[in-house]
Amino acid sequence: MDGTVRSSARTVGLWLFAALVAACSDSGPVPLALGEACNPVPAGQVSTECADGICLARDSASGVCARACSDDGACGDGFRCTASGAYGRVCLAREGCKEDGDCPAGHVCNATTGRCHVAVQRTLCSPCQDDAQCPTGGSCFTAVGSGEQFCTTACGTGGSCPAGYGCKDVPVGVERTPAPQCVPAAHTCNAGRPLCSPCLGDDECGGPLDLCVRNVVSGERFCGTDCDVDAGASACPQGFGCVDLALNGDLPGPFQCVPNANSCRGFCNAPDEPGQVAQCGIGRECTANTCRPATDGRECAPCATNDDCRRGAHPEYRCVVNDCPDCPFKGESFCASPCADDAACQAVFGAGFVCRPVPDGVGETRSYCLPRRGTCVTGTGRLGEACGPEGAGGCLTGVCLSAGSQALCSQLCAADMDCGGTHYRCCPYTADGGHDCAAPLSGNGVCAPNGGLFGDDCSPGRPPCQSGTCLDLGTARLCTLPCAAGCPAGFSCRAASTLDGAEQREVCFPNGGGQPGASCEFGPAACESGLCIRKDSGPTCTLPCAAAADCPEGWTCELLAAVDAQSVQACLPPSLQ
Repeated sequence: MDGTVRSSARTVGLWLFAALVAACSDSGPVPLALGEACNPVPAGQVSTECADGICLARDSASGVCARACSDDGACGDGFRCTASGAYGRVCLAREGCKEDGDCPAGHVCNATTGRCHVAVQRTLCSPCQDDAQCPTGGSCFTAVGSGEQFCTTACGTGGSCPAGYGCKDVPVGVERTPAPQCVPAAHTCNAGRPLCSPCLGDDECGGPLDLCVRNVVSGERFCGTDCDVDAGASACPQGFGCVDLALNGDLPGPFQCVPNANSCRGFCNAPDEPGQVAQCGIGRECTANTCRPATDGRECAPCATNDDCRRGAHPEYRCVVNDCPDCPFKGESFCASPCADDAACQAVFGAGFVCRPVPDGVGETRSYCLPRRGTCVTGTGRLGEACGPEGAGGCLTGVCLSAGSQALCSQLCAADMDCGGTHYRCCPYTADGGHDCAAPLSGNGVCAPNGGLFGDDCSPGRPPCQSGTCLDLGTARLCTLPCAAGCPAGFSCRAASTLDGAEQREVCFPNGGGQPGASCEFGPAACESGLCIRKDSGPTCTLPCAAAADCPEGWTCELLAAVDAQSVQACLPPSLQ
């Protein structure tokens, strides 16, 4: 079950989805221009209504045509380039909010900046919508060129900043006056995963212009890299092409290096054994950017005799044969390392290995590190990918960790930098093969996701929520908690549905949105109740009701048509009676 839940369209109940039917003339419908209302489509799909192919969903029933952008210059008069969540940065109308009622549910208005935002505090390098979300004295900074938007913090005494950050002048406050702020030395808060690494969103990949590319046929997702199509064959590594990923064929870009084979399976570029294990799996090496069975006698390398294993740095290794009579991999032979106990094997090769005695056939027995499953054959899952029904056997490295409600493939590490970016850290193993990030690291550990805390952004590519529950507000995603634990200030208990609509949960929902009588031109999500009625005088936030006593004074309770075409029993204000 996916740990992401959608916000409700009512105070209680699921979002209401209207059946949308497009009618067109013989010549076809005229594409909708930037800023026009449209029927939302699932994130990542191309809108056939909008000229630029993007209909940004405001809620379950309304959307607005948008355009991908990197800066305001790509948008034109009356529009600005801003973070949207699902589509990265897009052009939206400059008109800002004046009060909370102008914002979607779960958002509040910073009347000074005119921006709607989720009223949660985020930390240095976290994605943001407004300065109000960032630490005191910090700024919601938009990086020039990439358009990446993240929190900065004021520099310390003498311009001091945390490791990996430098003190630079950054626009701060309403006047955007330059002030010394801590910004990442790499000029990006993205995790920095290299080309062909598995990914869930752009935030995980390389630099600010490197994207998480999806093969629409196979569903495989991997990191591309920004490229210059005019550079020809030198634009990308061998075996890769510089491809135009434009949603609309009339507008070029973005361009990304993607494999000519349309898959990253088997690709590698790691120069050392730990990196090769992460990319290719135990017992395999990287040769000419391709994963192949290792020939240097390392753990799990295929072998025929002991001499195949005792090469180079492995004089004590031995060629072991799986002779289990009922095992599916009977007869498989592979190189194994001598060991003292299970902990020693797990510290070097991962949670999937144990220390077991192996007779040598001449009357002597010695213990060696062996795969717990009895085979060195592993799946194709890489760091961050779901382990699947096979568990550890579905991962290249044979390591599967629990992360909230998810089970993710992991890998061995000696330091945080071995885990490929800021979304993972290196934590010690526990006796049961798990991990404990609160304990000090001694020797090798395992890469564990930096789980998002309450209120953290959990858009695709961000760390999974520690609670296992990611709340989708339509225009933003954030980690939340079940109501049973009690909701903090600024949050109330509301119903939400899982992404597949199969289950409803009571979760802590951020307060915000219009009260009854407020305008809901933005759509139902602009109402705190999630219920918006449309009349000739304009759409208005209301409340569900069973009788007039459930409504504000002077309002009546009637059967009305909501903006999503559903009939609901709701409160009708005097101005619309």
